[in-house]
Amino acid sequence: MFSVISGDSITMIALRLYDHARTPRSWTEIIRPGQFAAFAKRIDTGAPCDADGRPFATVEDASCLMFDSLQDAESFCREQVNRAAHVGFDIFDSTGRAQAPLLVIVHPSKQEQLEGNPRGTRRRTQGAIVLLVVAVVSFWYDFRHGPGLQFFPTLLGMNLVVVAARLLQLNGSYAHAERVRKQRLAEYERNAARGGQG
Repeated sequence: MFSVISGDSITMIALRLYDHARTPRSWTEIIRPGQFAAFAKRIDTGAPCDADGRPFATVEDASCLMFDSLQDAESFCREQVNRAAHVGFDIFDSTGRAQAPLLVIVHPSKQEQLEGNPRGTRRRTQGAIVLLVVAVVSFWYDFRHGPGLQFFPTLLGMNLVVVAARLLQLNGSYAHAERVRKQRLAEYERNAARGGQG
């Protein structure tokens, strides 16, 4: 079923994701516009867990935490990751997992393990530049020395260009997802400031 947990002026509901004995059965039919769901996961494996980092005993026990405001969800999750650095939280709005999380909360020491983190973006960009330089050298070498190597340097260069393009595309995808997330978050904050539900 579900349980209401209160503390530190934050009220939340621990809600099973799917419960045969409940009507409605799915959590997505219970959450209302203006509410937010936080899903805990272990940073090292990505496996779902409770807010303290303990794995669920069975699939049926899997649950999320439901909050009446984004601020409450964020405050609680930040407190939890400070207590248990191996736990992270994805916070979703009432549309559920149909879109990317509005917020991903992890301990500051775990930021580099997130997809699309700035350090990873820099490394991919640097890697793409190195690959493109080697590709240009390969093209130049093949052009300069003729077909003696049966176009191997050109083939190598073409493959390196493809890999570099993929790395840059990945960076672009992460950047786009982050822009969309920030726009959605800003919209919720504007609505909250006006007293709306988002």
